[in-house]
Amino acid sequence: MRPVLRWTAVVAVVGIGASVGVIAFTAEADPAARYRLATAALGDVAQTVATNGTVDFVNRADVSFGVDGTLAELSVAQGQQVSAGQSLATLDRAALQAAVDAAEADLANAKATLEADQQRQEESVQPPADRPSADGGGGGGGAQLGREQQAVRTAQTAAGKAIGAAKAALAAQAKACAAAPPADGTTAEGTTAEATPTDPACADALAAAMSAQDAVAGAQDNLQKAIDDLATALAAAASQVDTPAAAPQDRGGGTDPAPTAATIAGDQAAVDTATAGLLAANQALDQATLTAPIAGTVASVEVAAGDAVSAGTTAVVLIGAGAAVVETTVPVERIGEIEVGQTATVTPTGAARGVRGTVSRIGRLADAGADAVAYPVTVTVDEPTAAMPAGSTAGVAIVVATADNVLTVPTSAVAHRGNATTVSVLAGTEASPREVVVGATGPLRTEVRDGLEAGERVVLADLSAALPSADQQTGPGLGGGAKMPGVLRSGPGARVGK
Repeated sequence: MRPVLRWTAVVAVVGIGASVGVIAFTAEADPAARYRLATAALGDVAQTVATNGTVDFVNRADVSFGVDGTLAELSVAQGQQVSAGQSLATLDRAALQAAVDAAEADLANAKATLEADQQRQEESVQPPADRPSADGGGGGGGAQLGREQQAVRTAQTAAGKAIGAAKAALAAQAKACAAAPPADGTTAEGTTAEATPTDPACADALAAAMSAQDAVAGAQDNLQKAIDDLATALAAAASQVDTPAAAPQDRGGGTDPAPTAATIAGDQAAVDTATAGLLAANQALDQATLTAPIAGTVASVEVAAGDAVSAGTTAVVLIGAGAAVVETTVPVERIGEIEVGQTATVTPTGAARGVRGTVSRIGRLADAGADAVAYPVTVTVDEPTAAMPAGSTAGVAIVVATADNVLTVPTSAVAHRGNATTVSVLAGTEASPREVVVGATGPLRTEVRDGLEAGERVVLADLSAALPSADQQTGPGLGGGAKMPGVLRSGPGARVGK
């Protein structure tokens, strides 16, 4: 039995030796089995700048009440289709109607005061009933006084409107100039000089504000002239009677000074204020019903019946048909490559496929909320998918360079060492680095403009290289220039180590 056992052992040793021999022979016969290879071939390349952004819609309406109140009725729900002009919600009208009633009473009182003061003013310069005036009692003075009173009232109203317009122009100027780049106010000697706005919108708004202020000054001059003219007319009329215009007048149990020209101007100002108050109250009452400004889908409802709502706070969000936009940022070192009109691929989070978009806006000022220096970029998607709800995130790949029907290799085969760009080319049984000139670089393929011929094989990985340590560079396919880790395999063609 021993010879049999020894023979079996010898056979086992021979079998192991034969297996090793087959592995070595196979590797020497086909050295390419040691590498993972790719072939340089013609193809198309798209170089992109990749980033992420937030989806919103161009045809979107954040609808809010224009007045404070309590929500009495909610007419829509999330997901409901609505038409333009359709009622969405209604406020409690009782308090708003009470405000209208109060404003009407204020206006009536202001008008009554004005009429009373004008009457008293006229009476203060009338001669006694038993004695005609110096002009023969023709009453021409009373007509003149009425014209001067009307002139004061007209000038007072015009001055109030001019002041209101000036306030609005100043607010618009502040808003337009807030985001404008600062003007350069430094002289050649390094001193500071008065700067001139360089942003067109800011400059236009500043000119409008200055014009409005000039209009106020003119209106106030006209008002003062009208007041002076009325005062002169009062004095002239008073000189025709025994009682001076400023003398106290008997009002049945008391004396009140006769109203002056300035009193009439003040009364008219009160009437104008009360008129504006009534207009605002009526507008508030009209705004008690919230209507849809566009046709679309109710994306969200932010209020419920019985809630106290504030003017300007979003109550319902509507999304209409049309384009979506993705707001994103691009680092300062890449923003120079971005241009309006470039195409982009927008891939919603979780989606397998992207949709086409176009760069529609590039911000001029860096995004203050970004962690590093980056500029806002807007990408418009004309045909958004259902996977792009408002507020969701999406990946954005902006195409900054393209090359069609050019020689390409996998991007993972390209290595950058200093100023040199190389690929590892398999020639015969050996792989050696070769310097190349590359063009457009896409996520998968890179254009090779010089240094390589179609059909040549480039190395993606050396399957027999030892596993690198943590401080070693990784090779093609992982962004570096060293060899890929070796792979332990069994079967023909396998090698361990180098």
